[in-house]
Formats: sequence, C-alpha cells, structure tokens
Amino acid sequence: MTWEDRLQTEVRGLRSLAEEEAVADDVTLDDVARKSGVSRATASRALNGRDGVRGDVRERVEMIAKALGYRPNRTAKRLAGGTTSVIGFVLGSNDILGDSYAISLMQGIARAADRLDEGLMLLMDSAEPSVSVRNLISDGLVDGVVISAVAVGERWVEDLLDARVPTVLVGAHPRRSDVHVIDVENRNSSAELVGAMLDADCERVCTVAGPLERVDATLRLEGFRLAHEIRGLTVDDASIIHGDFSRASGYANVDAVLRAKPDGVFAANDEMALGLLRGFTEQGRDVPHDIMLAGFDGTACEGEGISLATVRQPFDQLALTAVETLTALIRGEPVPLEQVVNPEVVLGDSVRRREDLPEW
Repeated sequence: MTWEDRLQTEVRGLRSLAEEEAVADDVTLDDVARKSGVSRATASRALNGRDGVRGDVRERVEMIAKALGYRPNRTAKRLAGGTTSVIGFVLGSNDILGDSYAISLMQGIARAADRLDEGLMLLMDSAEPSVSVRNLISDGLVDGVVISAVAVGERWVEDLLDARVPTVLVGAHPRRSDVHVIDVENRNSSAELVGAMLDADCERVCTVAGPLERVDATLRLEGFRLAHEIRGLTVDDASIIHGDFSRASGYANVDAVLRAKPDGVFAANDEMALGLLRGFTEQGRDVPHDIMLAGFDGTACEGEGISLATVRQPFDQLALTAVETLTALIRGEPVPLEQVVNPEVVLGDSVRRREDLPEW
C-alpha cells in the first residue's frame, strides 16, 4: 500500500470519527497537528499556505483538517493579531449578470479566499463604495479590499487609494504607480494570437479595440500592432475600430468591420467577439472560412456552436495572487507594487490553422 493509500484510509477513519462524535465544533489546531504527526507551528504554516512545509506534509495536514471539520476561530485570530481575517471584494455595480469578466474574477476571488481561509465580503454599490468600505474597516469588519481595475476612473476608487486602505487592484491603473497591482500580460499574448491569424494566411486583420482610457485595452491594441510589425506589415487606421468591451458594441460594429474588408478580426475581449460572431452569422458570413475571429479573456468557450479563439486569463492565479498580496499588506509585509501573470493563447475553431488551409 502506497503512502497515498494509507493517508486516504486514515482520512476516511478520521472523517467517520468526526461524524460519529460530532467533534467538528471544538476541533483545535492542536488536534490537527497531533493527528498529522507534526508540530502546531508546522500545521499552522501548512493551513495558511506559508513556506517551509513539504508538499506531502502540507497535503496530509490539509486533508486531516478537512476530515476533522477544523475551522479556525476568527474571534481568536482577531484577538491575537488585531485583524478580522475578512477581506472585501468591491464591485462598483449592482448588476454583474451580463459581465462575464466580473463573474469569472469574483468566482476566482471566492475560491482564493476559501483556500487561504479568509472570510470574504462582496461589496456591490454603484454609488459610493468607498464610504461603505471605510465604514466597514473603521468598524473592524474587514481588513482590506480587492478591486477590479475595471472601476478605475471612478472617484470612489481614488478615494480608497488616497485613504491608504489596504487595497489591491486586479488590472493596471493608467496614472498611478503607487498602487499594488496584479495584472495579466496583455501585449505579447495579443500579438501571439493576432500573429497566429496572420500566419494562417490572413491577408487583412482588423481589430475592435476596447476603451483606450483603460490600460488593458491600450496594451491589446499595441499587441495587434506588434504582430504586424514583427512580420513587416503596415496597420492602417481603417483596420482599427473602437468598441467599449460590451457584447452590444461588438454587434453594433459588424457593418464597420465588414466595410474594412478583413478576413480576420481580433476583438479586444470575448464579449465583443461574441457580438461580432452573432452579426457575422446573421449576415451569412461563415467563421472561420469567410472570416476568422478571436477575442481575449477566456470567458466564452462557445458561441453560435463554435469554440472561440482567445487569450485565456488565469483567473484563479490572478485571484490567488491578489488575495495573497492583500493579506501580506494587512500583515505589514513588503510586497511588489506590480505582479504580472501570463495567460494562455487558445486557438479555437474560429481561427483556421495553417494545416487546415487548402493546397494551391
């Protein structure tokens, strides 16, 4: 029997013990350490994601803690460290149902908070979230906040940053360099995806850019230009069409795109790409045979029965890095001002591969 099998057998036994004796309510860290055969300090480091614990030991401690139903006592943690172990995720909107990016990020933040055993409070206030956040922090209910940079430009974001509330932005700020930022790499990944279209013998690729007051939209447009520059091609103004990142703006720009006569389109996010796909389909244009199509984000796997080529954002990694950074800030630990994670370029059915092209 391998050590994994032995561990699974022991965990099943511990889970049965927890169910039979209803010990979950008063299981302590000492109990977890004792059952795991490690010190209390090692158990604490393992459960809090700290360094200095071997992978197999960490897995054992986590599995045994879960089997016993162990949950840290937040009141005790607050008394010991002066913090609540609750963070906020701020959305400057009361309606996110149509925002696939916000939903994906929110789900990632929730998973990260759970993994790091941080309580999470979702703050949705389209008027003055900064007032709500400052009140929650002054009342000792949350320790800090994660904010999507989609909201940058709103006065309340600047209020929070100026108030020196422990804050992490997911996405870059266009004007400030004093903000802790977790961002996805936008420029080179966009260039790689556009380059794949050009290398599949696209003769003319257009882009529907996002709002250029946003850093991510600007970088993705730079990536579009870079892909052409690398191949010695010229980008003319008619091949750049401006949208606002909404699906509706993609759909509204279908005629403008077709007037530019491209055989490939790079939309700066998946929502606009899906809007374009709907419009192309209605006008009898086949994707990818008449026109190739790509997006960015990885939030829309399927559209009109076809998988979308895209740059897939690693939402779980972005979120985990953001929450880890925020908790480090709350503890007063030094962290980098900017951290960048790499996405994955995914060539879906909406972009032809070179091997799929006919031989002439």
